[in-house]
Amino acid sequence: MGKYISRNLGKDEQVVLQAKVHWACLIPSIILSFVVIGIPGLISKLIKMATTELGFTNKNFIGKVGLINTKVLNSPLNKINNVSVESGLWGKIFGYGTVHVDTASGSYDFKYIARADNFRSNLLNAIDQYEQDKIKKSAQEMAAAIKGTSN
Repeated sequence: MGKYISRNLGKDEQVVLQAKVHWACLIPSIILSFVVIGIPGLISKLIKMATTELGFTNKNFIGKVGLINTKVLNSPLNKINNVSVESGLWGKIFGYGTVHVDTASGSYDFKYIARADNFRSNLLNAIDQYEQDKIKKSAQEMAAAIKGTSN
């Protein structure tokens, strides 16, 4: 589990799934380093790969990209409006894609995520489960309130 995600868990919160950046994001920089001296590009991709964390718990979606210039998203599951995946030819071949997350506060892209389609479907299932749990809890509270007033 990533350090950022594990440090930012709330009360009664458990990590459901955490994504990894796919190694194929290094291919363009490796090729470029052979053609032109692209070592800085390769180093920046390695840093981005090592510092990207993406996951969700039973309550929140958490994502962080970057080492010095960081971009962080921490959103409750019920505030996520849409999750989509974009994958080109290389993404289809090597099994990675870009995960787009739209929340009430903005849109976020997480590039080169391994098994992005699997991550998206698991996240959507967690959002549905969160909503069902929320409805069940409200119904139980209402039933307890009604039972308390009828005595």
